[in-house]
Amino acid sequence: MTEDEIRVLHVDDDSELAELVATFLERTDDRFSVHVEPSPTAGFDYLMGNPVDCVISDHNMPGATGIEFLERVRDQYPDLPFVLYTGKGSEEVASDAISAGVTDYLQKDSGPDHYAVLANRVSNVVDQARSRRAAKRTKIQLSAIVENITDAIVIIDATSTVRFANPAVERVFGYSPSELVDGPLTKLMPDRFREAHDAALDRYLRTGERTMDWQAVELTGQHRDGREIPISVSFSEFEQKGEPRFIGVITDGETDT
Repeated sequence: MTEDEIRVLHVDDDSELAELVATFLERTDDRFSVHVEPSPTAGFDYLMGNPVDCVISDHNMPGATGIEFLERVRDQYPDLPFVLYTGKGSEEVASDAISAGVTDYLQKDSGPDHYAVLANRVSNVVDQARSRRAAKRTKIQLSAIVENITDAIVIIDATSTVRFANPAVERVFGYSPSELVDGPLTKLMPDRFREAHDAALDRYLRTGERTMDWQAVELTGQHRDGREIPISVSFSEFEQKGEPRFIGVITDGETDT
């Protein structure tokens, strides 16, 4: 198997048509490897023992419909791309398929152009599923890093409200993350610096101009117990749902005892 290979399970009681579709798909896109089964039962048995990137299924089949097959697949594989490929489409079938969690729906036709459409639909849903899995893996990995890193990490919005704080903020500032989220960032700085911080953030949001370097800035923070602590902060900016966010990675300047 290559990294780009797309393993397709095609379930259709018309074996001749199924083999024809498989042949055209593999000719249309050399990433495809298509396995054919004649019934939902046989298809599910194959699925349980073999890696599959996408299921293509007919709807009107003896023993079980394509939607019943889809429902069974969804019980075990909620995120597996599933294309209902039916000869007799209707609004009712399409509605039931959507309710059951179908990924895509296409009515059967013939000719190279039609099989190219089917191939494109399959490759799209597989690529999307792989992208979602990759994003989920990245999120899990980043979460693990953020949760275990010894530096404090704080994310604020354009109003300087804390939107995220990792567990290390408690070691540095004495506050648990839940005590900081939805509150002002200025809680972590001495009173004399708070007005200047708010003014600098407002100026940056209006003009985009930075008044200092954003890497390893030496600042003074305030611990929960009231004492001032030296900290080094590196800033960066990103967008979340179209809104600006600012992340600060904070290193405690004091030596742990």
